Amino acid sequence: RCTLKKENTNPDCDGGSEHCEAIGVCIDELVISYLQNYLETESNTVGEQTLHFDGGIRFRGTLFSGKLLEARGFREANQLSADMHSHESEFDGALSKYAERSTSTDVSKSPGARDRSLKIVSLLSKIDRDEDKKKDGEDEEEEEDSDYDPWASVK
Repeated sequence: RCTLKKENTNPDCDGGSEHCEAIGVCIDELVISYLQNYLETESNTVGEQTLHFDGGIRFRGTLFSGKLLEARGFREANQLSADMHSHESEFDGALSKYAERSTSTDVSKSPGARDRSLKIVSLLSKIDRDEDKKKDGEDEEEEEDSDYDPWASVK
């Protein structure tokens, strides 16, 4: 269990509490790691690229983390899938929100938040938006063909 109290608010924290700030740091670091892996595999493979950012990162959000995800440009899932996620990455939303966070005076109170936001914006700018959109469309087609029933084991 987390020892950081969700209820203890602190206006100097990113997200309004130490708990939200810690989760926000985790989200940012996950996005940075995913983008670095994405760009690394893109440069090492020719032709077939399996990763994509738009819809590529999926989260099961809670009341607290859902707000943090939306503040970072993630969209709510609009259809059920096998992993039952609630939020997924969106290129335009993430680019917009992280660019906004990198210039915000509220976020700058949190140590490292501006640096992480700038790093994410920098990594996002290296992605070919049209190619990423194509990969997301191909992935959606594969999911539609799947006959997976998440409730099959429930009797």
